[in-house]
Amino acid sequence: MQIKDIARFIKIVLKTWKKRSLFFLLLFFFLFIINFWCSPYVLNYLQKVYNQKLIFYAVGEPIVSLLKFALLMNFLIIFPLIWYLIIFFINFLFPLKKKYFFLFFIAGIILFYSGVIFAYKITLPYGINFLLSFKTEKLEPAISLSHFVNFFSFFLLSFGLIFEIPLLICFLSLSKILNPQKLKKYRKEIFFCVVVLAAIITPTPDIFNMSLLAIPLYILFEVGLILTRFLLHANILLEEPQKGPRTNQPPSQEA
Repeated sequence: MQIKDIARFIKIVLKTWKKRSLFFLLLFFFLFIINFWCSPYVLNYLQKVYNQKLIFYAVGEPIVSLLKFALLMNFLIIFPLIWYLIIFFINFLFPLKKKYFFLFFIAGIILFYSGVIFAYKITLPYGINFLLSFKTEKLEPAISLSHFVNFFSFFLLSFGLIFEIPLLICFLSLSKILNPQKLKKYRKEIFFCVVVLAAIITPTPDIFNMSLLAIPLYILFEVGLILTRFLLHANILLEEPQKGPRTNQPPSQEA
């Protein structure tokens, strides 16, 4: 990793932003307005899914919650663009062959949305139903709209990013920060850390819900090791990286 590569990357990003900032801003606000308009309908649907009415305690709580929820949906929609910039930056540090550039790009998108779907379809329903199961005839739940939006957003984003673990291991191995051969010797310690992380993130304290996160996390770790060994042997880096200034089209490099 060289400072001049980082400086060159920042220069290209700023140059691109200068040319297309209006387009990106208009796209962001256009999506935000649509998502803000759709937020009440989505939240109403979630109330039916979890069979729980959401309430608010402050006058400004509904508008703030809708803004937060619209930002969440914005992030979920534009994540491919954000991930492209991340891969673009990694490509500056470690010039990738064309097919592997797109491989990392597509794999990152698939893993992120897989994590989001996993949280939405499995973790959150079981977790919320477990937490609401403690209600009685005299003890009825009253869930704040703001708290629900924060809770829902946190788990969707957390699981989406956590599912990027295999690619994170690959990138750290490419940068020589991690050694996959040595890392596999600490499987017991890593499994313990995974269980602790699952206990912290999981919304419920029961073993079943913790396992719903711990097992996929450890599987992702093993997938990361396998993928890293394969990619290192496949020679995914360009043999002679360009020394001059690069263009802002990293995928145009020859395989």
